[in-house]
Amino acid sequence: MKNLENKYWQQIEELEWSKDADYRRIEQQLKNNLTPSESIQLDDFARNKVDELGKRFYNDWLGDPGIGVSDDGWSDLRNEVVGRGKEFYENITVAKLQEMANVMDYHESFSYCFSFVWDIKSKSKSWERDLTRND
Repeated sequence: MKNLENKYWQQIEELEWSKDADYRRIEQQLKNNLTPSESIQLDDFARNKVDELGKRFYNDWLGDPGIGVSDDGWSDLRNEVVGRGKEFYENITVAKLQEMANVMDYHESFSYCFSFVWDIKSKSKSWERDLTRND
Protein backbone atom coordinates (compact mmCIF):
# COMPACT_ATOMS: atom_id res chain seq x y z
CA MET A 1 0.00 0.00 0.00
CA LYS A 2 2.86 2.39 0.85
CA ASN A 3 4.48 1.63 -2.53
CA LEU A 4 1.23 2.52 -4.30
CA GLU A 5 0.98 5.77 -2.36
CA ASN A 6 4.59 6.61 -3.28
CA LYS A 7 3.79 5.84 -6.93
CA TYR A 8 0.88 8.31 -6.87
CA TRP A 9 2.99 11.00 -5.22
CA GLN A 10 5.68 10.46 -7.85
CA GLN A 11 3.09 10.83 -10.61
CA ILE A 12 1.82 14.06 -9.05
CA GLU A 13 5.34 15.44 -8.75
CA GLU A 14 6.07 14.58 -12.39
CA LEU A 15 3.16 16.82 -13.40
CA GLU A 16 5.18 19.83 -12.17
CA TRP A 17 2.18 21.84 -11.02
CA SER A 18 4.46 24.37 -9.32
CA LYS A 19 6.18 25.14 -12.63
CA ASP A 20 3.24 26.98 -14.17
CA ALA A 21 -0.06 25.80 -12.61
CA ASP A 22 -1.27 25.11 -16.14
CA TYR A 23 -4.05 22.58 -15.68
CA ARG A 24 -4.57 22.28 -19.46
CA ARG A 25 -0.94 21.26 -19.97
CA ILE A 26 -1.19 18.77 -17.13
CA GLU A 27 -4.50 17.36 -18.36
CA GLN A 28 -2.87 16.66 -21.71
CA GLN A 29 0.14 15.13 -19.96
CA LEU A 30 -2.18 12.82 -18.02
CA LYS A 31 -4.08 11.82 -21.16
CA ASN A 32 -0.81 11.13 -22.99
CA ASN A 33 0.84 9.09 -20.26
CA LEU A 34 -1.86 7.34 -18.23
CA THR A 35 -4.73 5.07 -19.11
CA PRO A 36 -8.21 6.26 -18.19
CA SER A 37 -8.18 3.82 -15.27
CA GLU A 38 -4.81 5.11 -14.03
CA SER A 39 -6.05 8.70 -14.33
CA ILE A 40 -9.12 7.84 -12.27
CA GLN A 41 -6.94 6.23 -9.60
CA LEU A 42 -4.64 9.25 -9.45
CA ASP A 43 -7.62 11.61 -9.26
CA ASP A 44 -9.10 9.56 -6.42
CA PHE A 45 -5.77 9.63 -4.59
CA ALA A 46 -5.42 13.40 -4.97
CA ARG A 47 -9.03 13.97 -3.85
CA ASN A 48 -8.46 11.82 -0.78
CA LYS A 49 -5.38 13.85 0.15
CA VAL A 50 -7.31 17.11 -0.33
CA ASP A 51 -10.10 15.73 1.87
CA GLU A 52 -7.57 14.67 4.52
CA LEU A 53 -6.22 18.23 4.61
CA GLY A 54 -9.77 19.53 4.95
CA LYS A 55 -10.42 17.34 7.97
CA ARG A 56 -7.03 18.03 9.51
CA PHE A 57 -7.20 21.83 9.21
CA TYR A 58 -10.95 22.53 9.17
CA ASN A 59 -11.04 24.11 12.63
CA ASP A 60 -7.90 26.12 11.84
CA TRP A 61 -9.47 27.45 8.65
CA LEU A 62 -12.55 28.68 10.49
CA GLY A 63 -10.84 29.45 13.80
CA ASP A 64 -9.33 32.61 15.18
CA PRO A 65 -7.29 33.99 13.48
CA GLY A 66 -8.25 31.41 10.85
CA ILE A 67 -6.97 30.97 7.33
CA GLY A 68 -8.23 33.90 5.28
CA VAL A 69 -9.84 32.26 2.26
CA SER A 70 -13.40 31.68 1.04
CA ASP A 71 -14.91 28.21 0.57
CA ASP A 72 -13.62 28.21 -2.99
CA GLY A 73 -10.23 29.48 -1.90
CA TRP A 74 -10.06 26.80 0.79
CA SER A 75 -10.53 24.15 -1.88
CA ASP A 76 -7.91 25.78 -4.14
CA LEU A 77 -5.45 26.10 -1.26
CA ARG A 78 -5.74 22.44 -0.27
CA ASN A 79 -5.45 21.35 -3.91
CA GLU A 80 -2.34 23.51 -4.22
CA VAL A 81 -0.73 21.69 -1.30
CA VAL A 82 -1.38 18.32 -2.94
CA GLY A 83 -0.22 19.58 -6.32
CA ARG A 84 3.13 20.59 -4.86
CA GLY A 85 3.87 16.99 -3.91
CA LYS A 86 4.49 14.63 -1.06
CA GLU A 87 7.14 16.53 0.89
CA PHE A 88 5.18 19.77 0.77
CA TYR A 89 2.00 17.93 1.79
CA GLU A 90 3.65 16.09 4.67
CA ASN A 91 5.23 19.28 6.03
CA ILE A 92 2.26 21.63 5.73
CA THR A 93 1.32 23.54 8.87
CA VAL A 94 -1.38 25.97 9.91
CA ALA A 95 1.18 28.79 9.80
CA LYS A 96 2.21 27.86 6.25
CA LEU A 97 -1.43 27.67 5.11
CA GLN A 98 -2.09 31.08 6.68
CA GLU A 99 0.97 32.53 4.95
CA MET A 100 -0.04 31.02 1.58
CA ALA A 101 -3.52 32.50 1.99
CA ASN A 102 -2.23 35.92 3.08
CA VAL A 103 0.13 36.32 0.11
CA MET A 104 -2.11 34.38 -2.30
CA ASP A 105 0.59 31.77 -2.88
CA TYR A 106 -1.78 29.30 -4.52
CA HIS A 107 -3.58 28.84 -7.82
CA GLU A 108 -6.97 27.79 -9.06
CA SER A 109 -7.09 24.69 -9.01
CA PHE A 110 -4.98 21.56 -9.24
CA SER A 111 -8.20 19.53 -9.33
CA TYR A 112 -9.01 20.98 -12.78
CA CYS A 113 -6.21 18.80 -14.19
CA PHE A 114 -8.60 15.91 -13.71
CA SER A 115 -11.72 17.42 -15.30
CA PHE A 116 -11.59 14.85 -18.11
CA VAL A 117 -11.73 12.13 -15.44
CA TRP A 118 -15.09 13.47 -14.30
CA ASP A 119 -16.36 12.87 -17.86
CA ILE A 120 -14.99 9.32 -17.85
CA LYS A 121 -16.66 8.57 -14.51
CA SER A 122 -19.94 10.11 -15.62
CA LYS A 123 -20.00 8.07 -18.85
CA SER A 124 -19.08 4.94 -16.92
CA LYS A 125 -21.94 5.46 -14.47
CA SER A 126 -24.34 6.08 -17.33
CA TRP A 127 -23.17 2.90 -19.03
CA GLU A 128 -23.57 0.93 -15.79
CA ARG A 129 -27.12 2.25 -15.34
CA ASP A 130 -27.98 1.21 -18.89
CA LEU A 131 -26.64 -2.28 -18.22
CA THR A 132 -28.71 -2.73 -15.06
CA ARG A 133 -31.86 -1.55 -16.86
CA ASN A 134 -31.38 -4.22 -19.51
CA ASP A 135 -30.94 -7.07 -17.01
